[in-house]
Amino acid sequence: MTDHSGRWASAAALLAILAACAPSAGDDDDDSSVADDDSAAADDDSAGDDDTTPAPDDDTVELPPSPLPISIDLSGAATETAYFDSIECAHPPNNQLQLTYVDSTNAYTWTLRVFVRDPFEGEGAYSGNVQVQLLENFSGGRYFSASSTAGQAVEVVVDGFGSNGAFGSFTTDPVEDGSGAVTLSPQPIPIWCDQVFSS
Repeated sequence: MTDHSGRWASAAALLAILAACAPSAGDDDDDSSVADDDSAAADDDSAGDDDTTPAPDDDTVELPPSPLPISIDLSGAATETAYFDSIECAHPPNNQLQLTYVDSTNAYTWTLRVFVRDPFEGEGAYSGNVQVQLLENFSGGRYFSASSTAGQAVEVVVDGFGSNGAFGSFTTDPVEDGSGAVTLSPQPIPIWCDQVFSS
């Protein structure tokens, strides 16, 4: 009688080796035939996954609740309350930050404008080359301004800046024209916009 016990033992050992080398359901290979980590759900660019594509840069900012509308009391050469319900933020290629405060409900009122020309580089405090303008929106309307380059204290503080908006605040000495000065209060005056234009 032939003894096959040695052959069966060798075959069993070979099967055990092959089973140990087979990929498991949770491995991290790139074999698309295995339904393991090749799904879009696993491609989250986290530290523990296995893909090679970096996550896109996220330059958005978490905006606080909007402070708009705001009212600013003017006193001195102009005495009234200015109302603003919109702030437009622009960051053109000349590396400035430009802020424009308007009352969208009334074209014949005040516009407040702020320029950071330091140059502007994102979050931070700016007081080296900053200007504030207050303009009456009608023909022959008055124009008041204050500028840090003229020795007035003007500072813009940007607490958050991203592709989806900006927020912070600014303070300024009285803005002046040739005949007098206007004090703006209360201060600091908030900065808040949910879009930043690039031109």
